[in-house]
Amino acid sequence: MTPEQLDRFSAAWTAGDLDRLMDFITDDCVYQASAGPEPGTTYRGRAEVRRGFAEMLRYDSGRERHGGRTVIHGDFGVAEWSFTEIGADGVSRDIRGCDIFEFAGDRIRRKDAFRKVFHTVAEQQPSDGTPPTDRERFFADKLAYETDPADVWAAISADKVDFIIADCRPAGNYNKAHLPGAISLPWREISRERVHELPDLPIVTYCWGPSCNAATKGAQRLAALGRQVREMIGGLEYWIREGNPTEGRRPIRHGEGKPADWGLVI
Repeated sequence: MTPEQLDRFSAAWTAGDLDRLMDFITDDCVYQASAGPEPGTTYRGRAEVRRGFAEMLRYDSGRERHGGRTVIHGDFGVAEWSFTEIGADGVSRDIRGCDIFEFAGDRIRRKDAFRKVFHTVAEQQPSDGTPPTDRERFFADKLAYETDPADVWAAISADKVDFIIADCRPAGNYNKAHLPGAISLPWREISRERVHELPDLPIVTYCWGPSCNAATKGAQRLAALGRQVREMIGGLEYWIREGNPTEGRRPIRHGEGKPADWGLVI
C-alpha cells in the first residue's frame, strides 16, 4: 500500500463511488463504521462491507467531505478526514475523524473509523447526575436494537420490506399463525449453516409476546453470527392486539383479529 493508493480510496469515498471503493478491499475485509451500536456497526466480508459502505455514504449524504493527512507504516495506516454540514439553524458545524487501516498488499483488510462531532455540551445535567450524552446513547441504542408491530406493519403495507421477519418460536406455533411473509427460524435451530442460507438482509425477530424471550435469544445468536438484527417488541400478542393480519392455518384478516379469540385477554 502507498499513500497515493490510499488517497485514491479517499477520493472515491468523497465522490461516493461505491463500485470504485470495492476495488480497494480484500474479500475478507472487516469494516468497523463510526456510527451505530457497539459503538459502531461491524461488517465482515465483501458483501457486508459493500452494504456498510453504502449505509455510511447515505448517512453522510449532503455533507461536504474533506481529506487530510495520510500516514502508512508497513501494513498499518491512518487517514484523516472531515465533514462540514449546515444545521437546521443555519450554523456550519465540523465533523472530524480518522480511519485506522490494516493492509494486505495494496488492498485494505480492515477499516476502523472514528469520528468527533462538534457541538455545545449542555452545562446542566439531569437531577440524577446522568450525563445527557449517556441518556441519549441509551435510547439511541434501544432504537438500534428494537422495532415494534406498527413499524413492521407499515413496511409490509407499503410493500417496503427490506428485511427478513423471523419467527423464533417452535415450528408448530409458526404453522398455526405467523406474521405475513415471516420465515420459521426457531431460536434453538439458529446455526452458522442455517443463517448462511438466508438472504443478506437485516433480520427482525419476534416470538409470542412480552413474557417470551425466544426473540431475544434468537437475536443474540444472529448477532453473534455477524447479522444485523432487531427484536420486535410485543411479539405476536401485540401484533394481534393492534389489529394486524396473520398467515398460517388460523389466519386473521387485517382489523378482524380479537385478542380474546387468542386468549390474550380474559
